[in-house]
Amino acid sequence: MFRESSPLSAVSAGYIEDLYERFCSSPDGVDESWRSLFGVLDLASPNGSVGVKPAVTVGDGDRAALTEALRCWGHLSAQLNPLATLQALPHVETFAAHLPPQAPPLDILLALYCGSLAVETAHIDDPALRNWLIGRYEAAAVAPPPGDEVAMLRDLIRADTFEGFLARKFPTKKRFGAEGAEAIIVLLREVLRQAAIAGVTHVVIGTMHRGRLNLMATLLGRSMARLFAEIKGAHPFAVDTTRPGDVPYHLGDRTLVDTGAGVVEVTLLANPSHLEAVDPVALGRARALQDGFGADRVLPIILHTDAAVIGQGIVAEAVQLGGTAGFTTGGTVHIVINNQLGFTTEPSEARTSTYCTGAWKAVDSCILHLNGDDIAAASRAAQLAIGWRQTHARDAVIDFVCYRRNGHNEIDEPSFTQPLLYRRIAQQEPVVAITGRRLVEAGKITAAEIAAEAEACRAALAEAYDASPDYRTNESGYPAMPGGNAQPTGIDLDRLRAIANTLALEPEGMTLHPKMGRLLQQRTIGAEGIAWPMAEALAFGSLLLDGVHVRLTGQDVVRGAFSHRHFSLIDNLSGAKHIGLTNLPDAKGRFSLYNSPLSEYAVLGFEYGYSVERLDALTIWEAQFGDFANGAQIILDQFISAAEEKWCTPSGLVVLLPHGLEGQGPEHSSARLERFLQMTAGTNMRIVNPSTPANYFHLLRRQVCAPERRPMIVMSPKRLLRLPAAVSPLADFAPTRSFEPLVTSATGEAIDHVLLCSGKIAYDLEAERTSRQAANVAIIRIEELFPLPAEALTELFRRWPDAACVWVQEEPANMGAWSWLDRRIERLRRDAGALQPTMLYAGRAESGSPAGSFHGDHEADQVAIVARAFEGTA
Repeated sequence: MFRESSPLSAVSAGYIEDLYERFCSSPDGVDESWRSLFGVLDLASPNGSVGVKPAVTVGDGDRAALTEALRCWGHLSAQLNPLATLQALPHVETFAAHLPPQAPPLDILLALYCGSLAVETAHIDDPALRNWLIGRYEAAAVAPPPGDEVAMLRDLIRADTFEGFLARKFPTKKRFGAEGAEAIIVLLREVLRQAAIAGVTHVVIGTMHRGRLNLMATLLGRSMARLFAEIKGAHPFAVDTTRPGDVPYHLGDRTLVDTGAGVVEVTLLANPSHLEAVDPVALGRARALQDGFGADRVLPIILHTDAAVIGQGIVAEAVQLGGTAGFTTGGTVHIVINNQLGFTTEPSEARTSTYCTGAWKAVDSCILHLNGDDIAAASRAAQLAIGWRQTHARDAVIDFVCYRRNGHNEIDEPSFTQPLLYRRIAQQEPVVAITGRRLVEAGKITAAEIAAEAEACRAALAEAYDASPDYRTNESGYPAMPGGNAQPTGIDLDRLRAIANTLALEPEGMTLHPKMGRLLQQRTIGAEGIAWPMAEALAFGSLLLDGVHVRLTGQDVVRGAFSHRHFSLIDNLSGAKHIGLTNLPDAKGRFSLYNSPLSEYAVLGFEYGYSVERLDALTIWEAQFGDFANGAQIILDQFISAAEEKWCTPSGLVVLLPHGLEGQGPEHSSARLERFLQMTAGTNMRIVNPSTPANYFHLLRRQVCAPERRPMIVMSPKRLLRLPAAVSPLADFAPTRSFEPLVTSATGEAIDHVLLCSGKIAYDLEAERTSRQAANVAIIRIEELFPLPAEALTELFRRWPDAACVWVQEEPANMGAWSWLDRRIERLRRDAGALQPTMLYAGRAESGSPAGSFHGDHEADQVAIVARAFEGTA
C-alpha cells in the first residue's frame, strides 16, 4: 500500500491494512481522522488510487477534514528521499470544490505537503503556534523562493569541487566528507542570511564531523592553505606545539561571515568524537553571549546525524533545557544530516520512531523534513526555521534527508554491509549536476558559466595546496585572559561585615518560615566564627561588589541539597521570593541562581560552555551528590579535563561535588576523587578538598582573581556544613590571607609521627590526638591535591626527617587519593632526606563499592581507621 520510502512502513502493517480494508468497504466504519488520511494517501499514491476507491459523499465536515489530514499527515507521503524515484502528483481538480474557502487549491496543498519539503504539525498542542506554522508554511507555496538559486548553485559547485580535490590529494586520509549532503552548505548559508535579516549578530555552531572541513572552507572562510597544512599534519597551534592538539575534523573556528544581509560573528565549536556531547556546550556558550547581547541577537545552531540524534540521550536532555529559565537560549535551529544510515546500522536497527526527530515533538517544535537534493526547498526551510525561532523563541529542527556517498569515513568500504544501497548511490547523480541542469534549462545560467566556476574553484584550491608547505600561523588559539597579575583573595573586614549584615536582614513585608529567623541570625558575624554556608555567601557577595558575574546552577542549589544555603527566602503566605545576593548595595556584578532539571550530562555541558565564553565570570555547577557526576563523565573526560590540551580552550568552571563517607550507604558517599586525580596532568585543572570555610572562600575568589583560568573540581563537604569545629575566624578572611594548600597542626616540637590526610577526616584525627594527648603527632591536611603543593610538603618533611608518615583516608584503598599519592609522596620524602621515605596506609580495605550499607559498621570502621593511624604513637 505504501512506498518503501514512506515512514508509514514503520507502523504495524497489519493494523493499517485492516483499517484500510474496512475503509474501502465502508468509509464510515473507521474514525474520521483515518478516513481523511486514507483519502489523502489515495490521492498521493503513484497511480492516483490504491485498491477500490469507495464512493464517498463529501460533506462540509469531510471537506475540512481532508485539508486537516493533509496538514497533519501529508508528510508521511512526502517525496523526501533523494534516492527514491519521484512520483508525479495526481490531477485533483475534482476535489478542489470540497476545500474550505480560505485554503489554497488542493493541487497546491498536495504539492506543498507531499513534496520535497514537509512539515509536522499534529504534535503541537498550542493552537496558536500550530496555526502560525501552517499559515507561514502555506504562504510559502505561492511566495517567490527567498534565496538566489544561481548563488546557491555556486555554493554547490564550491562544495563539490572541494570534496573532489581532497579525495584526489588525500586519498588515505579520513575527512568525513559531505558527498551526498553538499546542499547542507546551501542550507546553512541561507539560515545565516535569514538570521542576519532577523537581526542576529552572533551565531554559535556545534556540529559533528561529516562535512566540517567543507563547512569551514566553503562557508566560514578558513584559509585553504592552513586547512591543507593541518590535514598534512601541521600543528594547529604552531606557537604552542607542546599541546597535543587534535585532528582537523575536530577543530573549531571563530570568524566573521558576510551573509549578504549583514555580517555575523560565527563561532564553530571544537568537539570530540563522542556523538552529540557538543550540544549542551553550544547552548551554554550561546546563553553566555545572550546574557550580554540578548537572545534575539545570538543564535545557536546544532548539526546532528540521524543515528546519533535519536540514539543519544543527551539530545533529549538538551531539548528539555530549552524552556527552563536558567538554560533557555530563545530557541535553537537544529539540522539533522539524515544519511539514512548510521555507520553500518540500518534505520530499523537504530530507532523505533518514525523519524529521527521525535525528541522535538515533546516541546512543540517546528519540525521540517527536507529532500537534500532540492535547494529551493532548502531555502524555504531556512526561512521557516528562523521565522519560527525568532517569533516564538522555540527550537526548529530540519531533517535534511540525504545519503552518504562514501562509507562512514573515506577508508571504510560501505558495500560490505549495504551492497544494495550503495549500488543505488553509485547511480545517483550529484546534486550539483541535478541543480545545474535544471537552472540551465530554466535559462538562469549557461553550461559554460558552470564549467568556468568549477575551474576557478579548482585553480584556487590548487594554489592553496601549493602554498600549504610554507603556511605558518602565529595563532595559539588561546583567547586573551581577563585580569593579569594575581589579585589578593582576602578582603577588607568591614566590607565583609557589610555583606553579612545585608544578607542577615529579614526582607520587609515578608512572612518567613518560623525557622528562617534562626538561619538569618547565623548570617551575622560573631565571635564563634564563620561557618561553611556563610563563607560561600560572602565569597559570592564580595565578587558581585567587584563587578564579577556569579552563576550557580544544579539540582536544588537554591536551597542546597542539605538545606544549608537558602539563598532564596520564600514568603510563607504568597510564595514570593527574595534573593539577598541580588540586592547588595553597590553590586556591579549579576548573580544568576537556578535550580536545574534532573540532569547531569546536559547541565554540566551547558555550564562548561558558559564558562568558556565568560572567562571573566565565576561559573559553578553543583551536583546534588558527588557521585551524580558519573552521569556526566563524557563532559569531564572530553571537555573539562582535556579541551585546553586539544583545542586551547580554557575554562574557569567550578564543579562542586558533595563528598565524604557518612554511613549512608554506597550511593552518595564518594565523588570518586580517584577518577579526577587520574585525569590530571600539567596544569589542566585543580582538584581541591577544602576543610575550612575560609579556604573555601579563598578558593572561590581565587578562581576569578588569578591571571589564568583552570577548571576546578571541589570535593565539597556534607558533614562540615554544620560541624561546630568547622568554622573559621574572621581574621582568616582578611586582605593579607589567601588559600592555604596545606593546613598543618602540631601541638609539640618533638614530632615523630606525621598523619597526612585530606578533607573531613582531619577533624576525627585532631579529636583523637587531643584525646590521646599525642603531642608527638603532626596532622597535615592536603587541601589542594592537584597541583600538589610539592615544595611546601618537602619543607615539612625536612622539618621532621625522623618521623614516620601515614596516609589516612576514609575511602577504600583502591579509591580516594591513596594510590595516586603513594609514590609521589615517597619521592618527596626521599628528596627531603626522610629516614623512612615509604608512606604507610591507614584506611578501609579495597572494595568494589564506595561504602558499606550499615551506619553502625561505618562508625566502627571509622574508629578503627583513626586508631590505626595512631598505633604506637601515644
